Amino acid sequence: MVENPPSQSEQPAAASPATVKSETRKVLCLQILRQFVAVAGAAALYRLLGPEPFGLYGMVIPLLMLPRMAATLGLSAATVQIEQLSSSQRSAIFYITTGLGILAAVLTGGLGHLFSRIYDVPELVWISWAFAGTTVIDAIGLTHFASIQRRMQLGRIAGIRVASQTVAVAVAIIVAVRIEDHPDSVAGSGILAILALEYGQLAVNSLGYWISGGWRPGRLAATDLKQLLTFGGNYSLSSLVFYAGQNLDKIILAVVLGSTRTGQRLLGIYTAMYNLMMKPVYFVTDPVTSVMLPSLSRARKSAADYRRIALDFYRFTAILLIPAGLGLAVVSGDVALLISGPGWDEAALMLFALAPAVCVHGLINISGSLLASVGQTDRLLGAAFILLLLQAQGYIAAYWFATQFEIPGNVTEGQAVCVAVAVAYSLVLLMAIIPYLTYCFSRVGMQIRGLLLEWIQVLGRAMLMSFTVWFVQDLLLANGVGLALRLTISIGVGVAAYGLLMWPRITESVLPFFVGRKTDTGDV
Repeated sequence: MVENPPSQSEQPAAASPATVKSETRKVLCLQILRQFVAVAGAAALYRLLGPEPFGLYGMVIPLLMLPRMAATLGLSAATVQIEQLSSSQRSAIFYITTGLGILAAVLTGGLGHLFSRIYDVPELVWISWAFAGTTVIDAIGLTHFASIQRRMQLGRIAGIRVASQTVAVAVAIIVAVRIEDHPDSVAGSGILAILALEYGQLAVNSLGYWISGGWRPGRLAATDLKQLLTFGGNYSLSSLVFYAGQNLDKIILAVVLGSTRTGQRLLGIYTAMYNLMMKPVYFVTDPVTSVMLPSLSRARKSAADYRRIALDFYRFTAILLIPAGLGLAVVSGDVALLISGPGWDEAALMLFALAPAVCVHGLINISGSLLASVGQTDRLLGAAFILLLLQAQGYIAAYWFATQFEIPGNVTEGQAVCVAVAVAYSLVLLMAIIPYLTYCFSRVGMQIRGLLLEWIQVLGRAMLMSFTVWFVQDLLLANGVGLALRLTISIGVGVAAYGLLMWPRITESVLPFFVGRKTDTGDV
């Protein structure tokens, strides 16, 4: 398909409540399938590869993602947020994004040389260059992705991501099996399976976005990009700072532990448990943010619609993630053992320490879309900087605490540092959530007080649910019930208990996103 003439401009799709909830419903249903594939794939790779490759992955992922986010994410978000977008602007964004992606890939490779010396891990050089190409593949598809998002065809995006996740997991497992059959073929060869996972997922994503995007880039011509570049620059920088805070814990652990094989093993366990902790967060926030930015950007001219849509997303996120965080903490031992398998003895305690962050992580994540929807990316940047400073202080305090006091039993200093940093990760987010959201809400003319009262009720009922699950789990353990059955029953009891306690709120704020509901104004 050739591009539209330069005089034409693309109008974004309308964001009626029916459209918002219909598209969110599609994304959520497909997200369930995607997360099932992701967790099953992770469990297989944990058993086939062991913790050490994930330690190397934990070292390289900040070097990969920080340049990528700085270079590519902002213009994609600006493409979604802007009211009118000409075809010449869209083509220019594509070429700029691709060029920035290439520069980011080169920067990732260069950082590998620097951090291989900081971490004292020579393999990081070739690993960084190997992962760098994924940024170029990602950049090629971002403008097409934004074009689909502008049209509010979010179910199509979710379908592409399910396909890419499935293909990537299958390829990664094949590579991991071959590595297991030839363990001495390449030094650090376990990382090749994770590399295959990244390339497979991003390649299928970009291919799907190109096929579904409905346009092809035209000739590069002079056009006005000042507004897009200003918005994109601030958004990229705020995302970069926020992501740095999320990954500063792994950078600190890599500096402290990464030079030894035992340290890489602990870092691998920490990285794997962090990724596992983030599964429920991504399950909720991926569909929410994919719908939230375009829908709020379209609704900003109507204060009533804007407020209603925003509050719906915050209620939905809290009702799902607060019990998920508490429930994960209760069953963390069984989850870690079932997913990671033998040889990951320290995983349960790390997952337990990280689990409370689930309760608030999603609320912080979606607030970026709230401020970006009204163009206040400079305010978003300021909030991200403050959160980064708080996280840095928390991790430093955690490291000092773990190394200054006598460690009980047979716990090593490395294990103590990992657990202390995990505790700090959760504590900082829990302490920062109310001031952070108060600030974000005030910038868009909204009050948080009413939501806080609702969330306190959600928290109380989620705590009752978690006590019920703890009692049932303890009873099952005492009677020798097997791991898989015990975890299945515990989760089922938790879902049932929370459903009974929260049923009126669930029918009002959650079910409409999954199941259409007839009203006087139509399906929502």
